[in-house]
Amino acid sequence: MVEPRRGRLKGGANTEAEAEKLSLSELNLLIAGAEWRFDSVTNSNLRKSAFKRLVWLEAQRERLHGIEAPERKLAARQSDD
Repeated sequence: MVEPRRGRLKGGANTEAEAEKLSLSELNLLIAGAEWRFDSVTNSNLRKSAFKRLVWLEAQRERLHGIEAPERKLAARQSDD
């Protein structure tokens, strides 16, 4: 599945109401995808966007299913010199 460049994310939750309709396994799948995207992108703007989505999804999982969201901070990417 190709992610759209702008606007709403296909197949995902973009509002709290949409997140409430997802099962725990669906939320976990979206979180795994957001983690992969965050770890994969090299553009700093895309990385920040992926981080925000990941944190939001984890917060929704915590709110809806009581699974504590890990504390995350967006740090500068370290180079492998």
